[in-house]
Amino acid sequence: MRNNVATSWLHYFSSTSAVDWLIAIGATLLYLFLRWATWFIGLPPLEWVFLAAIVAVYVATRMVTAPLLLLILIAAGSMAGNIVHVVEDGLIPFSLFQVFYLLAILVFIVRWFISGYEPLVKTGFELELALFFSLVFLSILWTPNAERAFLHAIRVLALSGLLFLFSNWIKNPRHITYVISSLVVLGSILGLIAIYYTINNPMAIIQDILTDGTRLATRARVGQTDPNIFASLFFLPLAFTATLSFSRTHLLVRLISILCFFILMAAVLVTFSRSAWVAILIMMIVLAVLYRQYNLFVAGVIVILVVLALVPELRHLFLNIVNRFLGLFTGSVDTSNYVRILLIYASLGMFFDSWLLGVGWRGFPDHIFRYYSYQETHGVFEPHNVVYLVYAELGLAGLILFTFIVYKIFRLAWNNIRLSQSISGLPSGIEVSALAHALFGAFLAYAIFYQFLGSGFLDNQLWITTGLIIGLNTWLNRTVSRQSEKDK
Repeated sequence: MRNNVATSWLHYFSSTSAVDWLIAIGATLLYLFLRWATWFIGLPPLEWVFLAAIVAVYVATRMVTAPLLLLILIAAGSMAGNIVHVVEDGLIPFSLFQVFYLLAILVFIVRWFISGYEPLVKTGFELELALFFSLVFLSILWTPNAERAFLHAIRVLALSGLLFLFSNWIKNPRHITYVISSLVVLGSILGLIAIYYTINNPMAIIQDILTDGTRLATRARVGQTDPNIFASLFFLPLAFTATLSFSRTHLLVRLISILCFFILMAAVLVTFSRSAWVAILIMMIVLAVLYRQYNLFVAGVIVILVVLALVPELRHLFLNIVNRFLGLFTGSVDTSNYVRILLIYASLGMFFDSWLLGVGWRGFPDHIFRYYSYQETHGVFEPHNVVYLVYAELGLAGLILFTFIVYKIFRLAWNNIRLSQSISGLPSGIEVSALAHALFGAFLAYAIFYQFLGSGFLDNQLWITTGLIIGLNTWLNRTVSRQSEKDK
């Protein structure tokens, strides 16, 4: 017995290269030396710095060999927003999203060289995006503030690279599940923070009641400057947890999904974002119709009523939410709605004055004062609708290109649902179907949400959602083609 053990160990040692052993022995001796130096000389804990460096090298290596980790970090960094700045006092305070995205671009280039310039997966939007950005950069010639327009266009162009990144690195639906699951976990944590802050801040609740939730400073916006944007971060996690709750997956997965769904939904409510509420309401109705599941709504209403009955602090908050939501349909025109109407009129004026190519990219904030004064718009000069932003700044040509791109994304998302049903016999059929429905619902929510805000081109989560739609569609088309060839 001992001889067999000794033989196996000798075989293991002989099969391991001498270089690997030298590296292992050298690393061990270096660690022991640093430990001795820390103890004897009184230096800082250098051995922990050494271990952290080893972990960092290992993680960096894994990022190159398995880039899925980078996709998860990019999505999580986007949701984290400005909670953490890598360079707080620098000229440009880099967020986690920017750091991980820049690192991903570097890894992408390195992997491409290492692989011997292997063919890259196309997104299918190369021509449309090339035409759209060509028009954007061309319009800088006549826009009032060329520098601002150029920098904004560069940012949008850089974010569009996410489509290419996700399309090439997503190899199967499980990768998408990991990315969205990380968003669900992080979103639940941020949601609990937002809920805790709101409930334990009675002055904020009182101000929201008195102002109908129009004061941005008192609304939940963890890591974001705008509570509306903070609410939009939960579209994809909400859609995914809802589809898992609707599907016939394991009971434990459904229970966890329902719990996370209520946490995420409560976090959206305390943002007092009416645009997000409308988007989520329509998204949930569409998903319920597609799944033919209506019992969850009934159960949700019952749970909400029970919680409101048990927690008196939530009653005032709930009544404020109801009043702010009903304000959309009561016909009363508050300052917010009044300004939005003026912005629509101004956008129509810009379109009819420059109907073919528009007033130039990011020319809206300057041209609006040709129609209304600063006092009339109450200091608001940014467009609050992505559609009239496009036709005002890029004219009819930009509107046609933009509409076609959005239509094509919707078609891909809907096609994912159709294709996922054709592979329902596979073990991963339920998971793929849930992903397809969730991505379609999330993109629908974003499309509705940005009828109330005009910052959609700079929304990281929207680009990530679109990249996931394209990645899932690429895998589904390949899978269905292989099944068809096998059937033949």
